[in-house]
Amino acid sequence: MPELAHLQFGAKPWEPSETSRVIAVYDKHDRPTCGLIEQQGHKFLFDCIEGHAWDINVWAYIEVTEDQIAELTAAEGAEFATTVDRFLKGKPLVAALAVGDQLEMAHVLGPEETGSNIYTSIMEAVLAKIERGTNAAEKLRKVQLVG
Repeated sequence: MPELAHLQFGAKPWEPSETSRVIAVYDKHDRPTCGLIEQQGHKFLFDCIEGHAWDINVWAYIEVTEDQIAELTAAEGAEFATTVDRFLKGKPLVAALAVGDQLEMAHVLGPEETGSNIYTSIMEAVLAKIERGTNAAEKLRKVQLVG
Protein backbone atom coordinates (compact mmCIF):
# COMPACT_ATOMS: atom_id res chain seq x y z
CA MET A 1 0.00 0.00 0.00
CA PRO A 2 1.34 3.45 -0.85
CA GLU A 3 2.54 5.69 1.95
CA LEU A 4 0.59 8.81 2.83
CA ALA A 5 2.20 12.22 3.15
CA HIS A 6 2.61 13.45 6.71
CA LEU A 7 1.22 16.95 7.23
CA GLN A 8 1.60 19.29 10.19
CA PHE A 9 -0.95 21.97 10.86
CA GLY A 10 0.54 25.43 10.49
CA ALA A 11 3.17 24.24 7.99
CA LYS A 12 3.48 25.63 4.47
CA PRO A 13 1.64 23.42 1.94
CA TRP A 14 4.81 22.94 -0.15
CA GLU A 15 6.79 22.08 3.00
CA PRO A 16 4.04 20.25 4.90
CA SER A 17 6.15 18.93 7.78
CA GLU A 18 9.51 19.31 9.50
CA THR A 19 10.63 16.11 7.73
CA SER A 20 9.72 17.41 4.24
CA ARG A 21 12.29 18.51 1.73
CA VAL A 22 11.31 20.11 -1.59
CA ILE A 23 13.15 18.28 -4.37
CA ALA A 24 11.44 19.73 -7.47
CA VAL A 25 9.07 22.57 -8.34
CA TYR A 26 7.01 22.08 -11.51
CA ASP A 27 4.76 25.11 -11.20
CA LYS A 28 5.02 28.33 -9.24
CA HIS A 29 2.97 31.48 -8.81
CA ASP A 30 4.11 33.56 -5.86
CA ARG A 31 4.87 30.24 -4.14
CA PRO A 32 5.40 26.65 -5.31
CA THR A 33 2.05 25.17 -6.43
CA CYS A 34 3.14 21.83 -7.87
CA GLY A 35 6.24 19.80 -7.18
CA LEU A 36 7.88 16.98 -5.31
CA ILE A 37 8.79 16.60 -1.68
CA GLU A 38 10.68 13.87 0.07
CA GLN A 39 9.71 12.62 3.51
CA GLN A 40 11.77 9.90 5.18
CA GLY A 41 12.79 8.29 1.90
CA HIS A 42 9.36 8.53 0.23
CA LYS A 43 8.64 10.95 -2.60
CA PHE A 44 5.31 12.74 -2.89
CA LEU A 45 3.76 14.89 -5.57
CA PHE A 46 2.07 18.00 -4.17
CA ASP A 47 -0.41 19.97 -6.25
CA CYS A 48 -2.51 23.03 -5.47
CA ILE A 49 -5.77 22.05 -7.10
CA GLU A 50 -7.73 25.19 -6.24
CA GLY A 51 -6.95 28.74 -5.15
CA HIS A 52 -3.52 29.24 -6.70
CA ALA A 53 -3.67 33.00 -6.28
CA TRP A 54 -5.97 33.12 -3.26
CA ASP A 55 -5.40 33.16 0.47
CA ILE A 56 -7.40 29.91 0.82
CA ASN A 57 -6.37 26.91 -1.27
CA VAL A 58 -6.79 23.15 -1.55
CA TRP A 59 -3.84 20.80 -2.00
CA ALA A 60 -3.37 17.13 -2.86
CA TYR A 61 -0.44 14.88 -1.90
CA ILE A 62 0.29 11.43 -3.32
CA GLU A 63 3.28 9.12 -3.23
CA VAL A 64 5.01 8.71 -6.59
CA THR A 65 7.52 6.23 -7.97
CA GLU A 66 10.77 7.01 -9.79
CA ASP A 67 9.08 6.03 -13.09
CA GLN A 68 6.25 8.48 -12.39
CA ILE A 69 8.76 11.20 -11.54
CA ALA A 70 10.47 10.61 -14.89
CA GLU A 71 7.09 10.85 -16.61
CA LEU A 72 6.30 14.15 -14.84
CA THR A 73 9.71 15.56 -15.75
CA ALA A 74 9.22 14.70 -19.43
CA ALA A 75 5.62 16.00 -19.68
CA GLU A 76 4.84 19.56 -20.80
CA GLY A 77 1.75 21.78 -20.96
CA ALA A 78 -1.60 20.01 -21.11
CA GLU A 79 0.16 16.64 -21.06
CA PHE A 80 1.64 17.53 -17.65
CA ALA A 81 -1.80 18.40 -16.20
CA THR A 82 -3.26 15.16 -17.58
CA THR A 83 -0.36 13.20 -16.07
CA VAL A 84 -0.88 14.77 -12.63
CA ASP A 85 -4.62 14.00 -12.78
CA ARG A 86 -3.92 10.40 -13.78
CA PHE A 87 -1.50 9.94 -10.87
CA LEU A 88 -4.05 11.29 -8.38
CA LYS A 89 -6.78 8.85 -9.45
CA GLY A 90 -7.32 5.44 -7.93
CA LYS A 91 -4.78 5.65 -5.11
CA PRO A 92 -5.08 6.90 -1.56
CA LEU A 93 -4.11 10.54 -1.23
CA VAL A 94 -4.12 13.31 1.31
CA ALA A 95 -6.18 16.42 0.56
CA ALA A 96 -5.55 19.55 2.60
CA LEU A 97 -6.93 23.03 3.13
CA ALA A 98 -4.50 25.89 3.61
CA VAL A 99 -5.30 29.40 4.79
CA GLY A 100 -2.67 32.10 4.51
CA ASP A 101 -0.06 29.54 3.40
CA GLN A 102 -0.61 27.44 6.53
CA LEU A 103 -2.16 23.98 6.55
CA GLU A 104 -5.39 24.04 8.52
CA MET A 105 -7.08 20.73 7.78
CA ALA A 106 -6.38 17.42 6.07
CA HIS A 107 -8.45 14.47 4.88
CA VAL A 108 -7.36 11.09 3.53
CA LEU A 109 -9.24 9.92 0.44
CA GLY A 110 -9.23 6.21 -0.27
CA PRO A 111 -8.79 4.92 -3.83
CA GLU A 112 -12.55 4.43 -4.17
CA GLU A 113 -13.18 8.10 -3.30
CA THR A 114 -11.06 9.57 -6.08
CA GLY A 115 -13.67 8.87 -8.81
CA SER A 116 -13.48 9.82 -12.47
CA ASN A 117 -13.17 13.57 -11.79
CA ILE A 118 -10.37 13.93 -9.26
CA TYR A 119 -10.89 17.68 -8.88
CA THR A 120 -14.55 17.23 -7.89
CA SER A 121 -13.73 14.31 -5.58
CA ILE A 122 -11.08 16.26 -3.67
CA MET A 123 -13.16 19.44 -3.42
CA GLU A 124 -16.23 17.51 -2.20
CA ALA A 125 -14.16 15.68 0.43
CA VAL A 126 -12.58 18.90 1.72
CA LEU A 127 -15.90 20.75 1.76
CA ALA A 128 -17.59 17.85 3.59
CA LYS A 129 -14.87 17.87 6.24
CA ILE A 130 -15.19 21.63 6.66
CA GLU A 131 -18.96 21.30 7.02
CA ARG A 132 -18.59 18.52 9.60
CA GLY A 133 -16.19 20.73 11.52
CA THR A 134 -18.54 23.70 11.26
CA ASN A 135 -21.51 21.60 12.36
CA ALA A 136 -19.55 20.19 15.29
CA ALA A 137 -18.45 23.69 16.32
CA GLU A 138 -22.05 24.91 16.08
CA LYS A 139 -23.23 22.05 18.32
CA LEU A 140 -20.52 22.87 20.86
CA ARG A 141 -21.65 26.50 20.89
CA LYS A 142 -25.13 25.33 21.88
CA VAL A 143 -23.94 23.24 24.79
CA GLN A 144 -24.61 24.99 28.07
CA LEU A 145 -22.21 24.55 30.92
CA VAL A 146 -23.72 22.92 33.99
CA GLY A 147 -22.54 24.13 37.32
